[in-house]
Amino acid sequence: MRRLSLVLSLLAAPAVAQPPGEASSFAKVAAPFIDEHTLVVVRVDLTRVDVESVLKVATAIQGHGEEMAEAANEVRAWIKEFGRRGGTDVFITYGAGDFPHLPCLIVPAPKDAAARQSLAQLFLDVYRLTGKDADWIPLHGCVCVGPKDSVAVVKARKPVDRPDLTAAIGAGKDGVAQVAFALSAEAKKIHEQVAPTLPPELGGGAIQKVTRGMKWMAVVVDPGPKMPARWLIEAASPEAAQDLRGIEARAQQAALTQLLKSDVESDASFRRRVERIIDTYRTRVEGTRLTTEGELATTLLESVKAPSGAPAERMRSANSLKQLMIALHTYHDVEGHFPADSRTKDGKPLLSWRVHILPYVEQEQLYKQFHLDEPWDSEHNKKLIDKMPKVFRSPRQAEALKDRTTYLAPLGPGFLWDDPKGLPITKITDGTANTIALVEADDDRAVIWTKPEDITIDPKNPVAGLLGHYIEGFHAAMADGSVRFIKKSVDPKTLWGLFTRAGGEVEGPPK
Repeated sequence: MRRLSLVLSLLAAPAVAQPPGEASSFAKVAAPFIDEHTLVVVRVDLTRVDVESVLKVATAIQGHGEEMAEAANEVRAWIKEFGRRGGTDVFITYGAGDFPHLPCLIVPAPKDAAARQSLAQLFLDVYRLTGKDADWIPLHGCVCVGPKDSVAVVKARKPVDRPDLTAAIGAGKDGVAQVAFALSAEAKKIHEQVAPTLPPELGGGAIQKVTRGMKWMAVVVDPGPKMPARWLIEAASPEAAQDLRGIEARAQQAALTQLLKSDVESDASFRRRVERIIDTYRTRVEGTRLTTEGELATTLLESVKAPSGAPAERMRSANSLKQLMIALHTYHDVEGHFPADSRTKDGKPLLSWRVHILPYVEQEQLYKQFHLDEPWDSEHNKKLIDKMPKVFRSPRQAEALKDRTTYLAPLGPGFLWDDPKGLPITKITDGTANTIALVEADDDRAVIWTKPEDITIDPKNPVAGLLGHYIEGFHAAMADGSVRFIKKSVDPKTLWGLFTRAGGEVEGPPK
């Protein structure tokens, strides 16, 4: 998924090489796309992105290698072509009225019809690489590109004046990237009714500290290769600003803990890493304005630091499993169920579920090379076995297993994979956080990645075949997308309950 990840990095974490443009122009451009439900507006000026600075950070996160270098070159070429076709900003607007559709990408466009078509095609090509169909329309002087349902939503939107959201947009007018957020009156009412209390990790207390105390919030990325960033909050009063300062501090801690915590790192080391990041932030309250400043590049680079050796391999393996779970969920979003091994009408096995998620791990071209109506070892398909994507390879498996994977689906009665047509998520009644979807198995259980074969779990000894890569336990990807390291000391009945999806067990993986 590196090509897509790099594009997202450019949209989310740019640095600047050129001076800012007209101060108020973007607010005017965005206004026709903002309605009474809009909560957030996100913009990136791609013509001012210092691509090399962004790629430096992206490489630290994604890793080096030929695949990464190729993806970086493609991103450089894409950005250059975007500017050549008349593109500048890319933005999205999103709110409750848009859910559950994905947001459209909105691009201020040239007036010439052919130029607009050319600019839209550049984005349609990106959607095609991700395996998704997309459409586009010219609207309000922009090109809107996205899934057909999303395009229809944008086209039907009825704009209204939103002063708080407009003020948030104005606060980031000079940035290369900005996120503007303001609760609508409807959103405030819903939050106060549905969740009247702040969660404990944010300090508890009445939700009105946010819904009534905050007018708007903005995140702005400013010029500079270190990506200096500002987090701005406008409060309803000086007293409310002090309340929001306390909530923000707790939110920083909670967000970094959720983002960075891994079982491969000791608690003490993890706390030191979080403290180092938070210490780089500078926060001040001036009247009703709360401002936090930091360096986005520094935060990202510090975030990806990990212990060396075997623990780092565990982290990389967990990341691969997370990518596979994202692919499984994306497949589910498109097809309405998780993937399954493909078979002929008379039940003969053809290809593994792993082949069918290739479009969702940035391997669309490889997927198109398979003859889907032939078995994995047909004369044609067996030629593709040695092209196994790296995401299927554990860093702990033997070098000789070049065309085999140890990331396997656990098989057994009542498991996630027991529906030959693919299981809809609604049938996971034990809870997705309590149900194992994938495991990292031993080398002696490795299978040819295209072959419809996985690991059958022994009810009497459910850890059998799972303890070869690590002494203490094994990786398990839960159906909610999280990855847990389950210790070998786990009670067999507890572990079996985690493999079943509807056994009535509601206890999650042991800590």
